[in-house]
Amino acid sequence: MATFVIRPNGILQYDLFINGQRFREGTGLADTPANRQRMRRDIKRINAELETGVFSYAKWFPHSKKIEAAERLLRENRSNDPGQRFGRYAWSWYEMCRADWKPAYRKRVAHNLRGHIVPFLGDYPVDQVDERALRLFRQELLQATRPNGRRQFSNSRITNLMAHLSAIMGLAERELGVDNPVKYLPPLPDDRKDPQPLTVDQVHAFLRAVDPRMRLYFEVRFYTGLRTGEVNGLRLRDLDLPRNRLRIRVALTDGMLQMLKTRRSRRNIQLSSRLGQALADYVAEHHGPAMLALLQGGVPDASQPEHPLDALLFTDFEGQPLDPSRVSKEFWLPTLKRLGLERRRVYETRHTAAVLHLAAGENPLFVSRLLGHADSGMLFNVYAPFVPNIMGRDGEAFEALMAR
Repeated sequence: MATFVIRPNGILQYDLFINGQRFREGTGLADTPANRQRMRRDIKRINAELETGVFSYAKWFPHSKKIEAAERLLRENRSNDPGQRFGRYAWSWYEMCRADWKPAYRKRVAHNLRGHIVPFLGDYPVDQVDERALRLFRQELLQATRPNGRRQFSNSRITNLMAHLSAIMGLAERELGVDNPVKYLPPLPDDRKDPQPLTVDQVHAFLRAVDPRMRLYFEVRFYTGLRTGEVNGLRLRDLDLPRNRLRIRVALTDGMLQMLKTRRSRRNIQLSSRLGQALADYVAEHHGPAMLALLQGGVPDASQPEHPLDALLFTDFEGQPLDPSRVSKEFWLPTLKRLGLERRRVYETRHTAAVLHLAAGENPLFVSRLLGHADSGMLFNVYAPFVPNIMGRDGEAFEALMAR
C-alpha cells in the first residue's frame, strides 16, 4: 500500500509498503493544496497498480537507489513460488541436458549462463521471468559497448543467448505451467556481414606475402574451404596421400577434438596432385620421413590410444594446437594490412574457396559437397552474386552460346 507524508521541512514524500518493507521517496514538492491534490491522484494510481500487480518501481522512481530491492520484493509478491529462482532452475536445466551436448557446446552454454544470463535474471522467481524482464535483458546487451565504443554483442550473439533462454523457459512451460515469454519477442535483424571473398590475384598475393611457415596452412584453407575447426583439427590419419585426399571427420573446438555432427560434414576432399605433394613434403619436414612413409603406404589400423597418427597436422611453432585468435592476429590480419586489403575474418578463406570454385565452372553439387553443406541452395543464395565480380563479366557466356 502507498500513502504520502509531510516531512518536517514541509516537503511531500511518498510512503510505500511492499511485502511489509517500507520505502520512502522524496518529491521535492512543497506542501501546498495543489501539490497535495496531485499526490492523492498519484497515490490512487500507485495503489491500483499494486493491487493489480502491474506496479513498476523503476517507472515511478527512475532515479531511486532502491529500485533493485523494491523490484525484487514486487517479483516475490507476484510469484506463486518465490523460492523457485530462475538461476537455480537454469542450472538444473543445464545439468539435465549437458549429456546430450558435445563438450565444446556444453562449455559455451555454461559460459553464457555464468557470464550473462544468470547474473541478470538469476534472482527472479521462475514465473516472474516475463516479457518485460527479457526485453530489459536484451536491451542491456544491445547497449553494452567495448572500450573503443563499438558494440560488445552482435545481434546474432544476442540471438544465441536468447535461444538458451527460450530452451530454459520452454522446459518451465512444460514442467511448471509457466508461460514462455521468449515467443513474444520479435527476432533481432540479422546483422551478419556479407561475404568478403578475395580474388584470384589477391589469394596469390596473400600466399606470397604471408609468413612462409604458415603458407601451406592458408593455401589448404583457400583451396578447400575448410572451416577453422576442421583445418585446425586435421590429424595425420586424415591424410590419404596415395589418393590425394583429406578425410574430414573431426573439428578442433575450444582446444578439444570433436566428431563432426552430420553425415554431410563428414566428407572426403579431393586435392590436386600439386597440393597433395606439398602436404607430403610438409609431413616429411615437420613429422619426419618415417611418418611420411607410413602415410604413403596407406593408413594402417590406428585404433590404439595415443597413436602417432593422432597427431595434429598443423600446429603452432611450439607444437601446440593452433589458436584461431592468434592465427588471425599474428598472420592473417597483418598480411592483409601489408597488402592494403580491407580487414576481414579468417573465415573469408572459406567464402573465397566457394566463390572461386563456382567462378572456375565447377559443378555446384561438387562445391556443395566440398564445403560440407546440407544442400546446394546456400551456394546460390550467398555466393552466386559474387561470381560475376570475380570473373569480371556477367552474362557473356550466355551471349557467346547464343552467338554460335
